[in-house]
Amino acid sequence: MRYRRILPLSLFAIACDSPVAPLACDEPLPIYAIREHPMEYGICFDASSREALTYTAKSSDREVVTADISGGKLVVTGQSEGQARVTVVARGANGATGAVDYRVVARNAWNGGVTKCVLTPADEGTDYEIEYWLRANIDLVDVATRVTVGGVELGPIPSRDMTSGLEVRSYRRGRMAATPTSDACSVDIDYEIAG
Repeated sequence: MRYRRILPLSLFAIACDSPVAPLACDEPLPIYAIREHPMEYGICFDASSREALTYTAKSSDREVVTADISGGKLVVTGQSEGQARVTVVARGANGATGAVDYRVVARNAWNGGVTKCVLTPADEGTDYEIEYWLRANIDLVDVATRVTVGGVELGPIPSRDMTSGLEVRSYRRGRMAATPTSDACSVDIDYEIAG
């Protein structure tokens, strides 16, 4: 009699799970970068396995805006007025990556200029007229305006807050005893960014 030996046949299914790329939570809205002032924005990626993500950021034009990651946030700093694209790449522990592009509008915290500058010699001094404007491009607090006429800084102007979009026009005239060192006028401000 013949005996037949039946060997169990084991089937092994080896599954190769390909890493799932982190996905951005939402389509990002345009963001702003203010010249010489780092601004932070939250980054939102969904890690499918809840593993920790690491991020990198790269600007398409570093002469307009620089970008970095700090404490899990995107930090952008305007270098000059203009627009650039910042790409944030998220990398999971499994090696999978996802990317999102942010359109960044870089601008100055404020714009302004002198529209009229007249210096006229007078008895015992110089008569002056200056007209200027300032516009806040972001909320500014403790704005202290410095006006210089003929190389001489005029008296202090009280500090004020300026909300984004606020434009101020000012006209000043008077007489200064100091002798002008030039025929130019200028306006500048010291400020802090709100928040």
